[in-house]
Formats: sequence, C-alpha cells, structure tokens
Amino acid sequence: MRVRDLAGDLDWWRATRGAAHADHAAMREVLARLHAWKAEHDKDRAGQPGPFLQLAWDAVFGDEHARVATAIAEIETVLGA
Repeated sequence: MRVRDLAGDLDWWRATRGAAHADHAAMREVLARLHAWKAEHDKDRAGQPGPFLQLAWDAVFGDEHARVATAIAEIETVLGA
C-alpha cells in the first residue's frame, strides 16, 4: 500500500479506521508519512518570522494540521503505540 499524498493518506485512514481487520503494516506506513508531514509543517511554521506570520500560517494550514494530528492520534491508538 502506497498512497503518495497527504490527502490520499487522510482519505485512506477515514475509510479504514472503522474496519475490523485493518492492515497494521499499511497503518504504520501512513503513520510514518503523517509524522513526517507534521514535523516538516511544524519546522516551516517555526521558521515564519514573527507571530503575525505564524498566525497567518495557522489560518492557511490549521485545518490540515488538525486533521493530521487527529489521524496520528487515532492510528497510534489502534496500533497501541
């Protein structure tokens, strides 16, 4: 299983999270990509000069960041991580 973009990973998780026999290997792959995306996002946000641009960053990317953080927490719960 290899989804190549963030939206695809999030869509895959929304479709999979209720499945009784979800593929744990695929979940670990998606989890790794979500963690990598979040780390890069957090680094880019921290690099914004000043609080105003960080607020603007949050306005643009806040919903996506929240969806990623929620998916990470849900996958980790399922995997018992």
